[in-house]
Amino acid sequence: VAQLQPVLAALQAASKPVIYYGGGCQEAAQELREFAHRTGIPITSTLMGLGVFSTEDPQCLQMLGMHGTVYANYAIDQADLLVALGVRFDDRVTGKLEAFAQRARIVHIDIDTAEISKNKTAHVSVCADVKPSLQVLNKLITDSIAADISHRIAPWVAEVARIRAEFPMRYPDRDDVIVPQYAIQVLGEETNGDAIITTGVGQHQMWAAQWYPYKTPRAWVTS
Repeated sequence: VAQLQPVLAALQAASKPVIYYGGGCQEAAQELREFAHRTGIPITSTLMGLGVFSTEDPQCLQMLGMHGTVYANYAIDQADLLVALGVRFDDRVTGKLEAFAQRARIVHIDIDTAEISKNKTAHVSVCADVKPSLQVLNKLITDSIAADISHRIAPWVAEVARIRAEFPMRYPDRDDVIVPQYAIQVLGEETNGDAIITTGVGQHQMWAAQWYPYKTPRAWVTS
């Protein structure tokens, strides 16, 4: 509990927080969803985290980084607190490290000691499994604290929503061919996002990551 108190304090002090989660959260979907939904904090995923938090959830900003959405990257750039859960700050996410989340205090929770502050210095670090860490944090966040966080960040949530509306995900529409992004989007509609999607490495990997709706952990299996 003592390890998580600084995390709680950081959450209570922030006005522009973002949750950035990855593959280390695969076993912590329930806890992650509870944390995000109770606080209302915008949330973005790495490639390996897709589906742990539903990409169809209006709170989800989809992927961040080189192949991520404009609004996810905007949120990271403007955030004053980055809650990093089960991630390693790899270069496809961060780009230039010194420019990544440069306005934010960073909270990093990860089970691997070697990943803590390896690429990006954490202001608050917890070396532990994400699942029990979030279980404790969710207990520390009382209903009144959750309501206070949600109220305080409401202007920030509205700001991110405005950027999302201004710069939505899109792809070029053509009459002469079926563009791959459209094919994947239709596949998502026809399967209701209930299929397990597997890919190799290449452009198709990014298209599948961006345009299929991932609703559950391990629905996305990729290299």
